[in-house]
Amino acid sequence: MDRKLVIILVLLLISGIALSIAAWAFGVFPFDLKVAFALRGEDNPAFAAVMTAVSFLGDGWMPVLLVFAVTAVCAYKRKWVEAAFVIATLTSGILAGVLKMLVGRQRPPSFTMNPSDIFQSFNQYAYPSGHVLFFVVFFGFVAYLAWKFFAGWMRWITISVCAILIVLIGPSRIYLGEHWVSDVIGSYIIGTFWLIILVLLYQLVLYRRSGRLEKGQDL
Repeated sequence: MDRKLVIILVLLLISGIALSIAAWAFGVFPFDLKVAFALRGEDNPAFAAVMTAVSFLGDGWMPVLLVFAVTAVCAYKRKWVEAAFVIATLTSGILAGVLKMLVGRQRPPSFTMNPSDIFQSFNQYAYPSGHVLFFVVFFGFVAYLAWKFFAGWMRWITISVCAILIVLIGPSRIYLGEHWVSDVIGSYIIGTFWLIILVLLYQLVLYRRSGRLEKGQDL
């Protein structure tokens, strides 16, 4: 593995652990309140519509539907390894749930729990944001696949859309009163770490698979 990548992974891991411990120990930080006040004071209807639409893509069963749609495309193209790893992006939800239970940070006062939420046991907690974690891991992996398999305008449009969604999901969760800014920052850090791990595992599987194919051809 490249030394720079190892350093990046270590820094992300240390930062994620440090912020998680701080969120557990100290609760809300002063900058959480300042950013929340500034963002929620924005009353532009267009801005509100964009924030709501972006956040909707992470609500309820939407992540499962998005994963299913991309997995179906991979299966149609007979990209079975890619399909498996697209499904694996749902592990971001498991990771988010475990960390929510461990940290136990309370949501902002404006947050209201949906009575029909089947994951109330851990969605009552704020840190980290499951939406942000999913967006970083899922759309990040889709962008990686687009870079790998697409060409020309199709590649750049797909990567651009994924990047825009990843950038916007964080502010949308703060604007809608669902999370503190430190929840979002932690999610971006943890999500990036998990995305890199999935990409490395994907590359490892492809490497070993190509090795087996070459041995089979030699025989």
